[in-house]
Amino acid sequence: MTALCILSEILFPTRRMATKRAKKTDVDVVSASSAELRKAVEAIAIQPKSGKITLLTRKLFNVLLAVAQQADESGDTYRALLSDIVANSAFDSNDTALVKEHLRRMVSVQVEWSQGTSSQKPGRKWGISTLIADAEILEDPQTRRVWVEFSFAPKIKKKLLDPVQYARLSLQFQSQLRSSAGLALYEICVRYLTNPSHLTMRESWAWWRPILSGTPDTEAGDEAKREYKYFKRDYLRPAIAEVNAVTNIFVELIEHREGRRVAEIQFRVTERKQPMLALDEHPNVFDSTLVDRMVKIGIPLKEAQTLYADSEENRIRAALQMTEQRMRSTTLPPVRSAPALFKDALKKGYAPPVEALPAVGSSGGGSGKAAAGAAPADDLKARLLDEYAAYRRKEARSLYEEQGEKEQELARQSFEEDVLPGLGAHMRDDWRRRGLNSKLAETAFFDWLARKTWGEPTDGDLLSFTLSQSRAA
Repeated sequence: MTALCILSEILFPTRRMATKRAKKTDVDVVSASSAELRKAVEAIAIQPKSGKITLLTRKLFNVLLAVAQQADESGDTYRALLSDIVANSAFDSNDTALVKEHLRRMVSVQVEWSQGTSSQKPGRKWGISTLIADAEILEDPQTRRVWVEFSFAPKIKKKLLDPVQYARLSLQFQSQLRSSAGLALYEICVRYLTNPSHLTMRESWAWWRPILSGTPDTEAGDEAKREYKYFKRDYLRPAIAEVNAVTNIFVELIEHREGRRVAEIQFRVTERKQPMLALDEHPNVFDSTLVDRMVKIGIPLKEAQTLYADSEENRIRAALQMTEQRMRSTTLPPVRSAPALFKDALKKGYAPPVEALPAVGSSGGGSGKAAAGAAPADDLKARLLDEYAAYRRKEARSLYEEQGEKEQELARQSFEEDVLPGLGAHMRDDWRRRGLNSKLAETAFFDWLARKTWGEPTDGDLLSFTLSQSRAA
């Protein structure tokens, strides 16, 4: 991972490491791939009342919960290394803005805590608070290690950190989910996996809408609040397909009708028997490659980071894929403005979704096939091209590092003359300021070096690559 030296005494002239603050608990290592979170039932089906709960907000909140649960229970404030919290996401210094933005949201977004049902049964409690009470990012002036420090509201702290009723969530499965609705649905359904009926609570679809969408009723459009079919199309179906594709559970939607109208819904949850998609060995919280791709089509870095923080990853990925395919088209008129096309598709949501792959080994019959769906051939090829490009960048880097200083300098000069003028102003400035220490510039350079060395990938190259990966597996 790129070194995370992101804050300095200049940025925090009045701050030092808070070594004098009482009751602080440090967690030196957070393993996202193996950590299991005991998430209190009150914190699962949370309803946003002001501000939006995005996918990254949910993921970061769960990681912070896992950090606090691993820590000494006597502490009031918790902290962990920033590099552990965003483990394996290839962050560089610029990307820290994403972490800061979501910490801000977690301090400001108001949510209602309940036990996952709208029913008013005797003895039940209701409450409202923010996700976390406060947060800071601090750099130790001696070790240069960067820490995230945070705390929870006193009223909810005990319930969150030492829950009586809870669901066991895998942070590895969390890392594979790319929509807020998918992650919210996974959390709710895991709770009912051991229930004898395997059925979740039964509630009106309007009750489910803000919980799965992460958007308060006050901010949702009239159409979204009034029509079940749009909620099903935009959130339910994609979330079910995603959960069924990459987690250890299988979810089925049950609709309860009043006449022809769907009035209430619930879900049947069973444990998956067949193998799932292979999980990343090193899962991540943030997919910073999406920011890279936005910058490549001409969106300034800060705007790309804001779009990434404000939007669902699956919608960003779909809008990017549509824009990139449109830019490559030789049969349609040239794209006048790729950034404008991308932002319009992202805002209006008309880009075809990038479907989740079906689970490996599925029988292909019944609801499993319908839920997971089959990825279109174009989407599969696009994914294969992305994987092959990453492989070739790695090979190009090895080739570059084997060269002498003169050959390396000639390669950099050639890149500056042939490629850099056609890239965005931010990319040019980043290259001149940081060279290959910039994640974005590094990616562009080794993409270029791979094309210069081996040419554009052919179908034969892709086939050989696929077979080699299959043998390695």
